[in-house]
Amino acid sequence: MKTLYLIPGTGADHRFFSRLQLDVKTQVIEWSEWGNAQTIREYAEVLSLQIDKDEPFGILGVSFGGMLAVEMSKFLNPEKLILVSSAKSYKELPVIVRLSRRAGVHHVISPWLIKIIPFAGKIFGVSKKDKRFFDKMIDETPDGHLKKTIRSVLYWKNTVIPSEVIHIHGSRDKIIPIKNIQNPAVIIGGGHFMVYNMANEVSQIINKSL
Repeated sequence: MKTLYLIPGTGADHRFFSRLQLDVKTQVIEWSEWGNAQTIREYAEVLSLQIDKDEPFGILGVSFGGMLAVEMSKFLNPEKLILVSSAKSYKELPVIVRLSRRAGVHHVISPWLIKIIPFAGKIFGVSKKDKRFFDKMIDETPDGHLKKTIRSVLYWKNTVIPSEVIHIHGSRDKIIPIKNIQNPAVIIGGGHFMVYNMANEVSQIINKSL
């Protein structure tokens, strides 16, 4: 594998991976316009244009980025697929996500709620010292991108779990509780933000898998 492509979670960018110490060349997938894409699969196809398919590669996705990575693995052929703080299928998402889909609440969920809720950082497992960094990334995320992400996650219906996948998950993840996750590599005390604030632990597991 020559390159490991990194897909951040919604609201994050290349800064999210700045603390990882990996034994492989990495390249961060940059967010682009959704265009006509409506689903995670369709948006995965858009972002996959940034991947050089002529050389061996792997994909690592965090949170929403992990769901995109799962969809990419269906039409690409990555040598390595790694998920962090994410879900392999819709069945691993919290029950509230499935209930929200049935209720059609995406019509009333506004992206600015994520930006103004004072305890959002706590839910994501962000420490006080990292709160400013977290807030800055969220504030810089276009509302249109957040809105389409929320809708696409609510309506994600994937049930196909990749046969070869490494799933790293924190024991204290409040966004995607670990109780829903099948066969994770567990980081004790890790929250949804652990790829940044527990980067050493995450890096160790990733490097062992390479």
